[in-house]
Amino acid sequence: MRKYFSLVLLLFVAGACSKRAEKITELSDLKGKRICVLTGSAGDQVARDRFPEAEFLDMAASTDAAYNVKINKADAFIFDHEVVDNIAQKYDDLTLLKEPVGKVEVAIAFDKKSTNLLNKVNQALEQLEKEGVLKQMRKKWIDSDYEKTPDLPNIKLNEKEEPIKIGINAESEPMMFLSNNEFTGFDMELSLRVGEIIGRDMEFVNMRFESLIMALKSGKIDMALSAFNVTEERKEHVNFSTPYLVQDISALVRK
Repeated sequence: MRKYFSLVLLLFVAGACSKRAEKITELSDLKGKRICVLTGSAGDQVARDRFPEAEFLDMAASTDAAYNVKINKADAFIFDHEVVDNIAQKYDDLTLLKEPVGKVEVAIAFDKKSTNLLNKVNQALEQLEKEGVLKQMRKKWIDSDYEKTPDLPNIKLNEKEEPIKIGINAESEPMMFLSNNEFTGFDMELSLRVGEIIGRDMEFVNMRFESLIMALKSGKIDMALSAFNVTEERKEHVNFSTPYLVQDISALVRK
């Protein structure tokens, strides 16, 4: 009887492990699987809507989520395409599913009382769009498979004016990350170009992503610029600038 019970238990465990190690090749394979999301992100909302039967693992950083997929503690990480694509290019055992899970707008977040600063930033974004600068930046940071981190433009900001405090989370290459102990990326360049147009210096405050909205509401920062997805839930707490990117939401899986 004990041998029979042990055999049944062994087969049950083996079957469960086999199921969890099953290769994911298309979105339909994610039904009922373990999916990492960044809490409150657009990827989080899209993933829960699309895969209601999945087991969701809430993460605070994209690096942690990707690592869980890599070591088989999760089957997928669903987030902004440019971020998970950058991760996939660095690891031979990770890849992206071809079909996007959804789409998301990326914008700058402000406290609801900061309408004056919001209007100035929107005017700057409009100018950068008209001049084709945003398109050039996308080609430079997002659409290129760079091996060496691109250089930031040599922009000198107005140090006489009180700096704008910008909340960032420097863990999402190519949007905002650390290279040689310096903040860089698409969002970093965007902040410099916006600062140049509105004539203000910038002071960057690096923090955990989930702390950005609270920091805005408490006045610790003036705006949050770090691949900030626009979601209906977030609109209840903050105002968003004109979106400066529209990106796919993609699924990172093991090969």
